[in-house]
Amino acid sequence: MATLNADFARLSQSEHQTQLRRAVIASTVGTAIEWYDFFLYSTVTGLVFAKLFFPHSDPWVGTLEAFGIYAVGFIARPIGAAIFGHYGDRIGRKSGAL
Repeated sequence: MATLNADFARLSQSEHQTQLRRAVIASTVGTAIEWYDFFLYSTVTGLVFAKLFFPHSDPWVGTLEAFGIYAVGFIARPIGAAIFGHYGDRIGRKSGAL
């Protein structure tokens, strides 16, 4: 596995603060957008998807079916990220890239 030269990785205090601030802002904006997307999708799930995808079901049962599918996707997302992240780290990152 390739190692990073210690002198290359050193930043001044002001550069470190700038990079840290950028990382915090970027992750906050990304997380806010992601959770806003979940909020919109869950709202549409309750209001629209039951009538759209389960028109022959009772309205209550159709809403439960729509939220059940939403829950499966919500739960499967981090599980898939863990599985494919593991393989992405193993296969996708080759030694000697730096």
